[in-house]
Amino acid sequence: MEEIFANVAVELPVEGIFSYSVPPALVGAAEVGKRALVSFGKRTVTAYIAGLTRTRPDVKEVKPIIDLLDSAPIFDEKRLKFYEWLSSYYFSTLGMALSLIQPAPASVKSQRTLSLTEPGERSIGSMTGLSKEVLEATGSGATVTALVRRFKGRPIYSTIERLKAEGLLDEKETIKGVAARLEKTAVVTGKVLEKPPGRSPAQERVLKFLSEKGETPVKDLKDALGDVSQPLKKLEEKGLVEIRTREAFRSPLEGITPREAPFEPNEEQKEAIREITASLRKNSFSPFLLYGVTGSGKTLVYLKVLEEALKTGKKAILLAPEIALTPWPAAYLMEKFPGRVAIAHSGLSDGERFDEWRRIARGEVDIVVGARSALFSPIKDLGLIIVDEEHETSYKQEEGVRYNARDAALMLGKYLGITVVLGSATPSVETFHNARTGKLTPLVLRQRVGKSVLPTVEVLDMRGGKYAVLSERLKGLISETLESGQQALLFLNRRGFSSTVICRDCGHSFPCLNCSVTLTMHKKSGVLKCHYCGLSVPLPDECPECKGVNLVQPGTGTERVEEEVKTLFPEARIRRMDRDTTAGKGSAKKIIDEVEEKKVDVLIGTQMVSKGHHFPGISLVGVISGDTSLNIPDFRSSERTFQLITQAAGRAGRGEIPGKVVIQTLNPEQYAFKNAVTHDYDGFYGEEIKMREEAFYPPFARVCNLRVEGIKEERVIEAALSLKKAAQRLLGTKDRGMDLLGPAPAPLSRLKGRHRWQMLVKGRELKPLHAFLKALKAEFEAKKFSAINLVIDMDPATMI
Repeated sequence: MEEIFANVAVELPVEGIFSYSVPPALVGAAEVGKRALVSFGKRTVTAYIAGLTRTRPDVKEVKPIIDLLDSAPIFDEKRLKFYEWLSSYYFSTLGMALSLIQPAPASVKSQRTLSLTEPGERSIGSMTGLSKEVLEATGSGATVTALVRRFKGRPIYSTIERLKAEGLLDEKETIKGVAARLEKTAVVTGKVLEKPPGRSPAQERVLKFLSEKGETPVKDLKDALGDVSQPLKKLEEKGLVEIRTREAFRSPLEGITPREAPFEPNEEQKEAIREITASLRKNSFSPFLLYGVTGSGKTLVYLKVLEEALKTGKKAILLAPEIALTPWPAAYLMEKFPGRVAIAHSGLSDGERFDEWRRIARGEVDIVVGARSALFSPIKDLGLIIVDEEHETSYKQEEGVRYNARDAALMLGKYLGITVVLGSATPSVETFHNARTGKLTPLVLRQRVGKSVLPTVEVLDMRGGKYAVLSERLKGLISETLESGQQALLFLNRRGFSSTVICRDCGHSFPCLNCSVTLTMHKKSGVLKCHYCGLSVPLPDECPECKGVNLVQPGTGTERVEEEVKTLFPEARIRRMDRDTTAGKGSAKKIIDEVEEKKVDVLIGTQMVSKGHHFPGISLVGVISGDTSLNIPDFRSSERTFQLITQAAGRAGRGEIPGKVVIQTLNPEQYAFKNAVTHDYDGFYGEEIKMREEAFYPPFARVCNLRVEGIKEERVIEAALSLKKAAQRLLGTKDRGMDLLGPAPAPLSRLKGRHRWQMLVKGRELKPLHAFLKALKAEFEAKKFSAINLVIDMDPATMI
């Protein structure tokens, strides 16, 4: 038989395609798009078949594929081209890009586990240094990965190899991955059920229950009737009941109640639906921007075009910027398409993610709703992608493959020749520019649905007088709102009780030991916490520097706002919604349900309360400190501020009562606030685009942030300066349409114990910029700086 070889990309950050032989038993089953289990070095990892050939690779030894993991391909040739683009554009590897198709629980990998041998146990007492620490840490068993993390920065690998060679450690390889969950069920066999002699009352109860309910999980049977183990066993022996084993599907939709969307589209919505529906029938790449004011009914447009897509036999993906926002579109879609909707995001349990992913891969799902990673779901016959709130920075992945799901959605749509809809009330400047220049088709919704109107917006100048969390004006409006039986929302883009704690006697603050930021006070839990690395320390009673006890909290966080509102309005029902209160599964949905059911009078929250929620009872929105995002060292800070203010303001006045918005700021003349008052996105865009063009920022330039990271600051600086020299040498003296800024310490110059320097590269044209970055990366890597990482972040969402 002629040999067949598979060219695969492995799920590791290694460049290149690797060749494996296909064993005779797998020849008929091996296909492009399937996952394979392969031996790679000392590990067993998941690989993706990118090609098959009969040409033997020019290497000494070709390892065989161990096994195939899929019965059908999870990507085709078109999608393979997309993943090749994704890996190239974002400077990743094809294997890492393809690994986005499957959630982590579906990945199959080997794990190296170490254990002490008998000589190893006897030798601990006589050992010293790292060898002793490794033996003690290994104990009855430890993975190599866990030891590497624990002894980071020390020669752990060589120590492990030496201890193995000396017979003190033993290593085993185990395969790790999530499996399907199985459950036992009971079902009557269909034999005559007249009561014969010897059948107990307990057996009768079981038979009666199963006769009425049909096949039932044994667990549910026990929940209903108590411990029926013995009666079940006897009935099985008599042949009256059969015990079966079946897969138990772990559904994340069980806690979501389907909802009707009892609205009819208005004329603006109908026009948008007509245009998108027409594009679905063209079977060609059709990108749209659905640009509508807050409350204009973009969700209804989504629901209608999803319905039209399914009528034409096409399937769809709907992306939301936050995990907490996925239950609401899912609820509407479940009502319309029961059993045909899946949820995909990292907030699910491993089992739920694994089961939902397999439903999608098996073709049992028509619509996938999820956060950014849902874009890579292996859904077949895809015809429509919707990216809701496309302007949100949460669509940008900040580690691994640093993709932007919005931009990736457009490229996937282009490769597949399908319709892509980007939706927002405050589009990103780049997206709006693309709509203005004809790259996207704009669809505009200028009016709110029904009788509701846009809220009035008032800017309060907080300069001068004594600092207060709530101005007198805002206090009065909250009081009026509560007296009228309406709800209020207070928005602050910072969680915690205050920004930090400072000693008033000596000025000492409390910095994170790992990051270049101060710790945030969380009064309820009694800790100072870093919001970047998670370091947590108890609230101090005295200053560690001067031993003084005059510790003050100068800033404002959501906890402090909550405490102030409770003091002012003790009878009010108050809820806080931020990362701390929504950490538990389903906690965000519970809070939002309570607001919708009017069980909450005042909702206090960070930016997650401003995104896409429909709260008809909220008539007042107070923005506590409009300057928070304005003071961030980022060229998008004005854009972020306008978007946050406008989105938060958009929660007000969605019912019959007109809405009121109050923005407290120290910078009332800034154009982001001026345009927010009049709900004038076009006016804001006009001012912002001029600044971008003058400063040579997107959309007039493509930007890449090159960040050098390492534990030792002097080595990081040395590497960053070397990177700049190499860049200058590659550019030469000619004007290549590129600018270099830096290197300089990143605004967050130390994160999780690693120092960070960065250099910004701006280029007028993408191809020359990409070629330059590729050459610069190769030159930097050739210098082999030890313990230094170069992070290449194309189109960074933040400069922090």
